[in-house]
Formats: sequence, structure tokens, C-alpha cells
Amino acid sequence: MGARNLAKLFENERPNIKVLTASTEESIEHRIENFYFNVAIVDLRMDNFNRNGIDFIKQIIEVNPFARIIIMSAFIPEFSADIAQIFASGKIIDVLKKDDFKIFSKRILEATDKALEAYESNPALNQKALNDLYAEAKNEPNAYVKGIKFENFTSFLFAQMGFPHITKRVRDRSLNEVDLMLRNEVPDNFFSKFKQYILVECKNTEDAVDKNQVLQFVSKVEQAAALCNLGIIIAASSFKKTALDEMLRHSDKPFKVIFLANKEIARLIYASDIAEEFKNIIDTQVKDNYIAS
Repeated sequence: MGARNLAKLFENERPNIKVLTASTEESIEHRIENFYFNVAIVDLRMDNFNRNGIDFIKQIIEVNPFARIIIMSAFIPEFSADIAQIFASGKIIDVLKKDDFKIFSKRILEATDKALEAYESNPALNQKALNDLYAEAKNEPNAYVKGIKFENFTSFLFAQMGFPHITKRVRDRSLNEVDLMLRNEVPDNFFSKFKQYILVECKNTEDAVDKNQVLQFVSKVEQAAALCNLGIIIAASSFKKTALDEMLRHSDKPFKVIFLANKEIARLIYASDIAEEFKNIIDTQVKDNYIAS
């Protein structure tokens, strides 16, 4: 059963579930790195690819702590040793042998329902996953790896708010690079007031964010003004007073930059509704000209 047939199955039987498909090596890697998903259905044998399904499953486990995986294959014995190894991750929901279409499709739907029910019924697990990601990023000694981990944490934080399409390392024509770009597709009246994209800058250094770093990001938001009127700077440390003062000087601009530091990040991680808590933070900073400290 190919990706298109699976998508058609979910469209007919589970229309409330949003399905993304990928059937080329490049598109699979792009989906894993840039999209948030709760369940991944992965075939194992991928002819004419440099990588097989086991390689992609390992990548999913590494970058997406929320995803659960359903393995499907007509060649399960061929991969039995690899399957046994990745089972230790606790991320594998089921291993399904490709069979008669009616039998196989029913098992796919049942396994997916089971995974989504477990995800929705235990929000504490999601808080723990976010907290663990944040702690891992904060404690990473290697600066390069720390940056990657902090970006991954940030992308999953916003994914928990309902932003499904998050692109990393976006470069515009002037070669300005933004760490994350959120496509503003959240079905929420509050977020619908903002433009199509939200830009996010991740600052993972131990030093507090200063005025110059704020000015650089403001410039990026201004250049994207036709499509963006909300920017976010999220810092693993804090913000210097010069950064706060600089942002206040831009209060008359037709866009808003929100600052998130340790205190705000903790509020978001442990909120019963992360999106609502984020809206509260935006309200506070807009209304009172308050910036995170």
C-alpha cells in the first residue's frame, strides 16, 4: 500500500486526521525535519533510495520526541534485528505485515487511533517531553549542538500550540537567515489577526540578548513586513536592559516582536493550554509595553 493509498484511506475513514505524505527520499527528510506529526507510518524497504525505513525511523526518534511510529512491510523478517533494536526506544506502536488490503487497512486505522488516543489522554507526558528537551538544550556544552537542540525544542513548543508547518533556517534574497518560520495556519481568531508567517529567532547563548541582536531581528521582520507582522525572540538566557529599551523604541511600528526568556518558557511548558498561555504573554507585552526579563 503506497503513500497515496494510505492518504485516501484516512481521507475516507478518518477525515478529522490531517495526513501528510512523502514518497521520495528528499521529501521524507523534509517532512521529518520541518513538520510536526504525532504518528508516522513507515515502510521499511525503499528500493532505489540511499536510506531505508529503519534509517528514517531513527531520524524521527532523534528529532521528534512526540511521534509514535507504525512500521509496515512485506519484508519484516529481513529487518527483524533492526526492528528489535529500535523497539527499545518505546516509540514503536505496531509492526504490520502487508496483507490483504481490507485486513491491513483496518489494522492501520486501529493502530493510529490507539496512538492518538494515548497522546491526547496524557498531556503530562507532553509537558515532560518539552521539559526534557529544554533541559537537554540548556545543558549541552557544545555550542553548535546546543543551537540545534534549542531550535528543535522551540519548534516543538510552537507545534504544541497548533502550528503544524515550521520551517528551519529560512534565508531570504538578501541572505538574511531566520531560525524558524511558522506558517500561521492555526484555526484561532486571535492568531488569524496576524499575517501569513511568524518569524522566530532562537538565542541559545549563555549571554543575555543585547540591543544589536534585537536590531538585527527587527530588520528581518521589517523586510518580511508584507507577509509578517509578528516576530518572536526566544532566549535560553535573558535580555539585557538595552534590548528591552530598543524594543520599546519600536512600539509604533506596524509589527510586534515578542520576547520569551526562562520565565515565559517555563509558563508555556507547564501551561494546561500552551496556545492560550502564549496569547496571554502577547497581551501583556502589547498592553503594558512589558518585555520578558
